[in-house]
Amino acid sequence: MTKEKKRKPVILIVDDDKQVLKSLKIWLKNEGFRPVTASDGDEALLQVEENPVEVALVDYRMNNEDGIQVAQRLRETDDTIKIIMLTGFPSYETAVSAMKVGVFDYISKGSSNEKILEAILDALASREPHETAEYFNSPEMGLKIILFCRHSLLKERLESYSQTRPGFKLIRSFPSMDASGITNVSQQVDIALICGGCNLKTVKEAFLVLPELYRLFPEIKPVIINENFSDQEKVDLLKLGVKGFAPRDLSSDKLEEILFQVKRGEIFVSRNVTHLSLQEMTTFNSSHILKENSVPFDLTEREVEVLRTMALGLKNKEIAQKLFISEKTVKTHINRLFHKLGVDTRPKAIFKAVEDKII
Repeated sequence: MTKEKKRKPVILIVDDDKQVLKSLKIWLKNEGFRPVTASDGDEALLQVEENPVEVALVDYRMNNEDGIQVAQRLRETDDTIKIIMLTGFPSYETAVSAMKVGVFDYISKGSSNEKILEAILDALASREPHETAEYFNSPEMGLKIILFCRHSLLKERLESYSQTRPGFKLIRSFPSMDASGITNVSQQVDIALICGGCNLKTVKEAFLVLPELYRLFPEIKPVIINENFSDQEKVDLLKLGVKGFAPRDLSSDKLEEILFQVKRGEIFVSRNVTHLSLQEMTTFNSSHILKENSVPFDLTEREVEVLRTMALGLKNKEIAQKLFISEKTVKTHINRLFHKLGVDTRPKAIFKAVEDKII
């Protein structure tokens, strides 16, 4: 008999600002909850009737009724719901009013996501401490990591940390990213934690080793630690599928937080790298597209596109789907690329393309 999958905690968001509803819903979903939304008290009561709401985030100031009234109606319908009042105009008087109707917590609407998340977790823990802990330590919320580092210190630190954190698991550690040495990893892995200091010192190296890593672990998300890349190099590595860069002096609990963010689909980079990456996206136009005979080796525009997808670690079938061509056509382009570049393998082709600034 299979064990029933633990359901996600349901969080109700009540706000008459559609943009606030949308942003909070996306954020809470990424944090592992099941968010539902309402723009007023009537919609909120309908959501409570249809969903097992555990925590409600209620805006204090709305057009038709204030958050105190909504909170009171919710509590009258289900007194087990923990209500967190969010306000853009915090004051002693409104805080007292909120507490009188049984609001669990009262915080500023401008508070950081971390503070709001902390309030939600406290509210959940006050309801069912055992179930809350079980949910956040469950396999679906866990984190499985492989480490690439030649130094024992980082490995020992992660192994020690994983013993105290049920949801954090270091599966294996390898001294290098040589594909032939990656053995005995049968389970799915979420994160490849790569020591840049000893395993990935240049972007050119990444072009060689990351496609092989994706071949072995198609769903893996690489995060680089102990690195000295420039912002532009980090943008180039993002294009290769790297999901984050963690500083060398990061604490274990902060590293765990970052890796969970990456697992949920987020990217962990500095503001400067984000800005530079967005700049490149917005300034890209048809004048940047490489045309036939505009690059060394007389590569066509399509051949350059195939090279770029190869560098991302995509297989022939995936390249065909991405470029809207047949798999047979992809193979033809690759054979022509090998001939023009004078190489016989994908890693060599990618390295040559990087060396000659084709991609």
